[in-house]
Amino acid sequence: MTSILITIVSALQMLASFTNYIVGDYQYISPEYACFRGENTMGSDERGVRTNADLSMVSAFMCRYAADSVALPTGITYDQLDTMAMKTLAYAVATHKAVRKRTCRDGRYWGSTGRNDKQWESSLWALSVAYSALFQWDKLSPTMKADIHRLLRAECNYELERDIPTGYRYDTKAEENGWEVGVLAAAVALFPDDSLATGWYSRMRDFVVNSYSHPSDATDTTAVTPWIDKATVADLYRGPNLFSDWTLQNHGFFHTSYQNVVIQELGEAALIIPLAEMERRRLSSAKKRRKRRHTQAPDSVHADTRWMLHNCGAVERNVLNWLTLADGEQAMPNGNDWSLFLYDQVTSYSTMACMLGDDDALLFERLALNQIARRQRTTADGSWLLNPDVGARRMGVEGHRVMMTWLMHHVFPTTGRRPTAWADFLSRYRAARYFPCQRIVRTLTPDYFACFSFATGKHSYTGYIAPTDSTNNNLVVPYRKYNTGNIIGYYTVEGRHTNARLVGEPLVSVDGPYFTIRATTAENDSTLIRHFTITTTVDGLEYSDTVEVIDPEAKITADRTGLLAVSDDPFTATDRHYVLRPGTTVIDGLLSIISDSPSPAVVTDRSTDNSITTLKVYPFLTAPQLHHHIIYRVAAKH
Repeated sequence: MTSILITIVSALQMLASFTNYIVGDYQYISPEYACFRGENTMGSDERGVRTNADLSMVSAFMCRYAADSVALPTGITYDQLDTMAMKTLAYAVATHKAVRKRTCRDGRYWGSTGRNDKQWESSLWALSVAYSALFQWDKLSPTMKADIHRLLRAECNYELERDIPTGYRYDTKAEENGWEVGVLAAAVALFPDDSLATGWYSRMRDFVVNSYSHPSDATDTTAVTPWIDKATVADLYRGPNLFSDWTLQNHGFFHTSYQNVVIQELGEAALIIPLAEMERRRLSSAKKRRKRRHTQAPDSVHADTRWMLHNCGAVERNVLNWLTLADGEQAMPNGNDWSLFLYDQVTSYSTMACMLGDDDALLFERLALNQIARRQRTTADGSWLLNPDVGARRMGVEGHRVMMTWLMHHVFPTTGRRPTAWADFLSRYRAARYFPCQRIVRTLTPDYFACFSFATGKHSYTGYIAPTDSTNNNLVVPYRKYNTGNIIGYYTVEGRHTNARLVGEPLVSVDGPYFTIRATTAENDSTLIRHFTITTTVDGLEYSDTVEVIDPEAKITADRTGLLAVSDDPFTATDRHYVLRPGTTVIDGLLSIISDSPSPAVVTDRSTDNSITTLKVYPFLTAPQLHHHIIYRVAAKH
């Protein structure tokens, strides 16, 4: 219990450090308005609006909840943050299409007002605006409150008029529907007496059920909000946004950031209703406290919103827990298309831990916060990471999530609870797991984690192996190159493109904690055919292949089979120790690469990929061959 309290206090301390970055990113516009800079400062798109809304919200949060308990960095005051929060909120509200008091820098307004005047993702930004307003509510003028009301009414008008999308191949609608829940919840929370509030609440239910919507929902006769009516999950279900094995795809492939983000979105939506009620009670005298509203269940605030986490537990049990690692990271078998090692799933853990009583999530929330704090210490200005992929927008998103983690515990305390022990979690999830809809398989043992993916969508074939411990979990980086990557690697052939395509279907089998894969790929514009086998055993991961040269004129210029991307980054380690001998490479005494190469491996190609600096280990670069045998072995713990 004590460790939980310390960890949550550390979230406030991290956000206090982050104010160094916030102050440095602030831009004065006029006595009334200011904004936070981003990729498109003062712009009307995500690169401008989202950054400003998130950093305004975090600034307002600090003034509301941290001023009496956490010191700010030297030279920064809460009065300063208060001014920033108010002026940046004013800019966000004034530039919305429903308010129109000034345009964005590009001469446009942002937001959605209805079916025929919509902007993708604007409801997500509007939720941050609503939270910023809630934190400053007692300081807002009647005019500002009326403008915020117009803004949220307009965004919700669009939600009432639009269709609810579904679809799970390539680009799920789960995430998008999840953020629509948020703006509807915000309108219900801030303006519960509005004549449209009942309609917002009803539409919110529709989006909740159709965020993590699964084929099994079609026959689910559970009443969604039985204290209101008899509508069942099946009644509200429009179609699946998840595959039958509970996985999803976004941006064309599976990765755990998108798999978990709907939990965070539904959690933030479920949070704002009781939080707004707490704020109303705080601002009201004892005699003027409001009676419970239709948005609240009869028994408690906790019961009011728990129903909004539709299918979150099933996604956790069937997918995410199988890919959660010893430091709170979630494995990415296909890599990622934004910054790696963010631990931005922390709010999903908080949602599950605080709202659904999940003690596994309580463990991983603590571990993830520790890693976020470690990464923040690599920067000089309190920002969350070096080399961010989308600059201030990434900083705003990460600050947003750390803030929400603290708020989850504020509204839904975990006092008296104990996180699961890692050994117990490991025991429950030690069996090998295959996700057939994504063609991903993984092994988790007390010594190592390994996975491989024949990704549908983007059609890439890669995997990795890493030690199972919280200190060295990030030794190996999920890495794609062309459409292969770690383990298989790739050839380069003169005059041919570097590519691969799967020939036939892979054969995947699992036996206890281990898996075996057999597959064939055609590579380099089909000049090479590779037949390979990957097996996990008690000793580690074993790879072997035979390569046929189909075109006798083909000239192989490099053999990068067996590559492994090793982190060489201020967050992970910049002083890796390599022992290089013919056929054997040992990295930091933790991971051995044992091959049938007659030459030592080559360690080269330092680059920053997805915000993490890596070095690549190539076992066969100086001794190309058409048959390979490699064992990746993690040192056993003692």
